Amino acid sequence: MILDTEFLISLRAEEEAALELATELEASGVPTRVPTIVIEELYVSVGAGSQSDANARDFEALVENKPVVELDDSIARRAGALEGAHLASDSDPNLGPGDAIVAATGLTLNEPVVTNDGDFQSVDGLRVELY
Repeated sequence: MILDTEFLISLRAEEEAALELATELEASGVPTRVPTIVIEELYVSVGAGSQSDANARDFEALVENKPVVELDDSIARRAGALEGAHLASDSDPNLGPGDAIVAATGLTLNEPVVTNDGDFQSVDGLRVELY
């Protein structure tokens, strides 16, 4: 499972639905991974927030035992094509670079993306686990 930024933020906020899904994933032994872009997105609040040290500690605790999926040229190409296709579409929502990279990671690894962002459901072939 590919963990989106929104899911990790929801875990930090101790949102019930996110906590339940995290417990379920852990109990089932399903591997979870964090794309590099998600770490960057989390750290925006470290740089911009008033509690930088606390934010950094909390985010590190959330990702410390999870493999990080590096952004490689294959994922980058797929993400660019996805973002462009959504920009050109009259019906699909725009995907920003971060969401396109997360979606491309899920497609490349053939794993669902865990999120509460419904825009991911518009990505052809991507499995999405909403919470």
